[in-house]
Amino acid sequence: MHWHGETVHKICDTVVRISQLHKLRKLRYGEKMSIHKYKTKKGILYYVSFYIGLDAYGKKKRHLKRGFKTKKEAKLYEARLEAGVVAPTVSTDKPNPKVTYKELYQEWFNAYVGTVEETTSSQTKNIYRIHILPIFGDKFIDQISPLDCQNFITQKSQTFKNIKQIKSYTSKIFNFAINMNYIDRNPMKNVIMPKIKKTRSDNFWSLEELHHFLDIVKETESFKHFALFRLLAFSGLRKGELYALKWADIDFDSNLLNIDKSLGRIDGKAIEKSTKNESSVRIIYLDDETIDIIKQWRNFYLKEQSQLPLTKLNISDEYMFSYISSNDKIEPLHADYINNVLNRIIKKHKLKPISPHGFRHTHATLMSEIGIDPSNTSKRLGHASSQVTLDVYTHTTKTGEKNSIDKFADYLNKAK
Repeated sequence: MHWHGETVHKICDTVVRISQLHKLRKLRYGEKMSIHKYKTKKGILYYVSFYIGLDAYGKKKRHLKRGFKTKKEAKLYEARLEAGVVAPTVSTDKPNPKVTYKELYQEWFNAYVGTVEETTSSQTKNIYRIHILPIFGDKFIDQISPLDCQNFITQKSQTFKNIKQIKSYTSKIFNFAINMNYIDRNPMKNVIMPKIKKTRSDNFWSLEELHHFLDIVKETESFKHFALFRLLAFSGLRKGELYALKWADIDFDSNLLNIDKSLGRIDGKAIEKSTKNESSVRIIYLDDETIDIIKQWRNFYLKEQSQLPLTKLNISDEYMFSYISSNDKIEPLHADYINNVLNRIIKKHKLKPISPHGFRHTHATLMSEIGIDPSNTSKRLGHASSQVTLDVYTHTTKTGEKNSIDKFADYLNKAK
């Protein structure tokens, strides 16, 4: 092909003008396009990286064009970009941005379910099903904005107490999406959390209230209920740990109780699982009176078993507290059993309302009240550290405060 002299001059002028525009843009934006080489099976090739601007998250957007055989070709393309001859597009390595939050949740859950206890995964599934998926489920993951997340948290905090848990679970899917290369940022990351007014839990009884309750149970309830609440009050067990106790877990000779499991339920079916954490696996000492009460309950239990068509000679693997179903089958206590019994007694006798977990609070608080070292209380409760015990379970009671002041005054008076 032959070029006329005038045409050649026009092309040269255009290239010069493009080059000048290129330099002007570099000065104006402080950003320059870059040309890089990379290896392929066919040899060395070049690509152009062109700065476009910032996205909604403040991240730089670039246009990438690959496949240039020479650096000169890449430079010519770069010049055409600068002159606006070629329209830049944002480069993305995303697999398919049109995927919904629910679709990614399902992928995440499939991986997550094998890392936790079955009861934990069931609870997690319910949190997403009830609280999160109805809001974000059908939205495309790359179209959920920080404002969407802020509005969600602000509104949810009006009706849901543990809003940090909701934020954490919602974020897990965004972080999963980042790891799977669907999005670049977690829109939940910088959400402003509403200030939750901290209130001291009143879910415990004083020493007098506890003894009053146990007296009522002993006089008006079955011995099974008396033994159950006595053990709960004098051990500090979690409800699930109490439900999971078997006769083999108690050593009547040494007054020791082994706690190494918990009982949960999935769709109404009882499931044995490990304790809350490694620190929760423990052996605790029980006082003589509590041991005697549990011995009496075992005698009642054996008497009950003898009424069944098939009587077991060895009850070691039987649950300490259970019930006999309509088909004469021994079943562990249902999840709400102790709640229902406790609420009925509280309502009937007009007692201060507490939950089954309140016995654990009471146990820790009374241990603190009489001056037991927090580290010993922590080990008994199965906490990872004594700080957890101090932060969550111990409360200042009037009796404890009076005892502390009396001790302090006695100490000062002795110095007279």
